Amino acid sequence: MIGRWIAFALILGLLGGVFYVAVKKMMPDKSVLRLSEYEPWPDEVVEAARAIPIHNGGRVKPLETFAGYMMLSFRGDRTIRIIGSGEGKTRIGPTEWLLDTLFRPEVSMKLPTFRVDNSDVFETIGMEGKEKRDRYSYEELDPYRARLFEVGAEFEGLQEKGFKLSTVQKQTRELASNVRSYEALLGYFSFARNGVEFQGFGENGESERKPVSVVMTMAPVLQEAIERARTTGEMPPRLKHILQQVTDLSNFSRYGLAVIPPQDADEEEWVTAGNLIWGVTTGTVEDPETAVGDIVAMEEVVYALASDKEGKGGEFAAKLKKWQGSLEERARSRGEYRAIPTELSYNRANWFFRATFLAFVPACLFLVLSWLAPKSTFARIMTILVWVGSVSGLSLIVMGTIQRVIITQRPPVTGLYDTIPFITAMVIIIAIVAECLTRRRVAIGVAPIVGFVGLVLARLYDFGDASDPNDPLIAVLRSNFWLTIHVLTITFGYAAGFLTAAFGLVYMFMRILKLDGGDKSTRRVLTRMTYGCVCFTLFLSLVGTVLGGIWANYSWGRFWGWDPKENGALLIVIWMLFVLHARMGGIIKEWGTNLCAIFGAMVVTFSWWHVNLLGVGLHSYGFSESKKQAVFMFYGLMVTVLLIGIGFAAYDYFAARGKKMKRGEVSESLPEGMPAK
Repeated sequence: MIGRWIAFALILGLLGGVFYVAVKKMMPDKSVLRLSEYEPWPDEVVEAARAIPIHNGGRVKPLETFAGYMMLSFRGDRTIRIIGSGEGKTRIGPTEWLLDTLFRPEVSMKLPTFRVDNSDVFETIGMEGKEKRDRYSYEELDPYRARLFEVGAEFEGLQEKGFKLSTVQKQTRELASNVRSYEALLGYFSFARNGVEFQGFGENGESERKPVSVVMTMAPVLQEAIERARTTGEMPPRLKHILQQVTDLSNFSRYGLAVIPPQDADEEEWVTAGNLIWGVTTGTVEDPETAVGDIVAMEEVVYALASDKEGKGGEFAAKLKKWQGSLEERARSRGEYRAIPTELSYNRANWFFRATFLAFVPACLFLVLSWLAPKSTFARIMTILVWVGSVSGLSLIVMGTIQRVIITQRPPVTGLYDTIPFITAMVIIIAIVAECLTRRRVAIGVAPIVGFVGLVLARLYDFGDASDPNDPLIAVLRSNFWLTIHVLTITFGYAAGFLTAAFGLVYMFMRILKLDGGDKSTRRVLTRMTYGCVCFTLFLSLVGTVLGGIWANYSWGRFWGWDPKENGALLIVIWMLFVLHARMGGIIKEWGTNLCAIFGAMVVTFSWWHVNLLGVGLHSYGFSESKKQAVFMFYGLMVTVLLIGIGFAAYDYFAARGKKMKRGEVSESLPEGMPAK
């Protein structure tokens, strides 16, 4: 009975540790900002804004997705809590944050937008930091902005020259980059807020401000002045002043939001407001009238907000919705709005988060409760609930994966992030099938634990990487055929390898804690499950590796190039072959088979993750110090577990050998024909 309580404590400790890491890394900042002038955006404004199509990362996506990853990369989460003009707290999500940044910059600059994990960053720019990890507003950083950019550029240059930057230097460079990106958003609608000053055009010779769209209609005059200046070297001061303002305003809006579809149907890249302003001014736009209309629509949105004195958003919401509708119509005509409704639904559903905390967490708790009285009615009820939680969680992962396939028009695995929920789902499916075949309540116990840990890992990766995993692949990888038959096959092999290790871990702790009650048949069944998964892993890894070589020959002109990723896949095949031959030759038995399976998890991790972090080879991507540390922490944990397992295996071996020798001595002392008991 004490073994079951130890197992209960171990599993709770594991789940608690993973849960703590998840909460610490991913939960929003709990601090609440008091900002009396803050007015929440009306729901109709937020709904219109989140569906605005934008070209970013090589594809057209909803503004909500763009805002989510921008906010995540700047701030480290997607929520800001504020006590504004009302009594209660207001939660600002990504879309609201981006609306503030674009249309209410004076408010946005007060929001704690930038997370800095190490306050030593501020020593390099002469600023006094707060806690080790804290969030800062643009207003707080603005006095040190010039120095931050100077130091950031210096560190960028050092890295380009091959110098290895320290953690503080990397974070300083990253902060400088984030502030620049934020400024591009902050000043995007400056052309509409400021307009252009016309000197001496007023009634009494005073200066007068006019919209940029008006100046764009004067493009032929400006172009003539520019051409004359090239010839004579002179330009009228008033025109020069206007042209300088147009240049500045177009530069402010040249980056940040590519929200305007190109006029040429064959063009793929969307353009920014700054591109249109400068293109019309210099005469490089094919249809100036349409371009001016686009700028007028954006100006009307800003003017509507300025005239909304009560902050109700009625006129602003109407203009924003009208603008969004026109962009949507043009995107649909180009066939580029197809996946946006699905992506909005995917963002709102948050499938993997629901699967983690609404399915797998309860299933894990039911699992550990079922161990306390394994042969009781209570345990049977808990096991049924484990089944319900595991199948429900699997269904949610499948739903999320299907929607991602619809969004990307690709197979479910295209990058490192995709492999995590896919492998998690595959392990659960194989575990459920194994449980249906064996009915020992062992395989089903693996499903919720793997589901919980796998989806937490996926969320940690998403938060740490802060880049959209649905963005297109590089050109050489854009083959749905090879992504399906090679990548899915090799990923199936990873899933089988981890399930093999999971069964090995179950066997090890079952023996150590005596959870099998001395039942040798349970041990044999579990070892056969491990052995079967070894065969499954070998088959999938071998086929996947060969298919990968064929794809490499098709894309790069060679079947095998000793690339680290290729070597990693080969290591899985070699290790599984070793386990099979050692088992067949009697070199390893139950303990040896399961301990080798546990070591196989390290081999699979090396092929799956580690080779991508080496910085060499054709498959080098996804590198970060945090991922590298996590991989080595996993290695350390597995080595510790293996040492414990080897120690107990050695103890069992010598204990059994001692008993055998003792029985031999007893039998020699007995009269002839009397058996030893």
